Amino acid sequence: MQNNITVSDRNFIETNESQNLDEYYTLIEINEKIFGIKTKNVLEIVKVMELDYPNKMPSCILGIVEYEQTPIGVIDLREVFKSKRIIYDLSAKILVLKTKKTMISIICDKVLDIKKLNKEKIHPLPYQKQTDFYEGLYINENENVYILNIENIVSYIESNPEVFENNLDRLSYIVDDEHSKKILAERKNFLLKVTDDIPVITPLYDRGVSFIINNVKYYINMASVKEFFKVNNSKFIKVPSTPDYIFGLINIKGDYITVIDIRRFFNTSKTQIKEKSTIIILNSSEYKIGILADEICESMNVDFEEILQNRLNSQEENKMLEFVKDEEIYQVLDAEKLLQDERLTIC
Repeated sequence: MQNNITVSDRNFIETNESQNLDEYYTLIEINEKIFGIKTKNVLEIVKVMELDYPNKMPSCILGIVEYEQTPIGVIDLREVFKSKRIIYDLSAKILVLKTKKTMISIICDKVLDIKKLNKEKIHPLPYQKQTDFYEGLYINENENVYILNIENIVSYIESNPEVFENNLDRLSYIVDDEHSKKILAERKNFLLKVTDDIPVITPLYDRGVSFIINNVKYYINMASVKEFFKVNNSKFIKVPSTPDYIFGLINIKGDYITVIDIRRFFNTSKTQIKEKSTIIILNSSEYKIGILADEICESMNVDFEEILQNRLNSQEENKMLEFVKDEEIYQVLDAEKLLQDERLTIC
């Protein structure tokens, strides 16, 4: 999907370069320390599950998880950092990440939050080198977050195979009682299962964000979000002869993003720009699409099973999946399905 702008249309375009110093990070806990990973690199957050164990793997690879029919190594950062390893219980989480070259995953004790951090408050660590595992330390009041450099960690593992040649019994690093093994197997099967009667939503996804449009609450998983952009006084470029659900174009860091009014897209009332209006830029290598929201509310911890168990029964064809949490009704925005809608081919 490309933004088709004629020469005459370009006369309306005014560059609005963003000097935004904030970026969203996924905060995780390992060994009671808080680490941050750029949320735009997080494809999926899943519960620890049954892993596969090929014959030869570096000792820092806890096992293999299959993600979208691709086997991905699960890195145990405790081994990379040479700290004491533990037996992970059922509460552990696996983050599937994209790097410049490939996909990897890491295991952590907890996923704490998805939080906007000011990059000016990220400071180099003492004696930090370009090849270190950290981009820096985020310092704000009583909160210290070690920002991980995933690219460097992967490069280090690939370049130093001799460091990770220990013959470890990887099976001993995840709970192995019969009850836990059954749950781990069920989680693996659930992640791989594809059926026609289950809506297309990322399975087992734990972290998402809620937002409001015209007093309606929506939920989107963070795997579908590239970044958030506060509208403020930004100027939209109206493109002639486009449907009314195309709010306009906006220049964000040099890219022209097509902004969609979801309410108009689904044939309801038009969304108006407000003080807290924010554009949710969808995570896609092919499309440059943003959704106009009145306000970003909060990050949410919602299991896929919870959505299915609490979904509302009155589901009309082509209507968003709805579910109830804490006595609030949320509509689930399936970004993948939205981007496949033929009505967006004009963008």
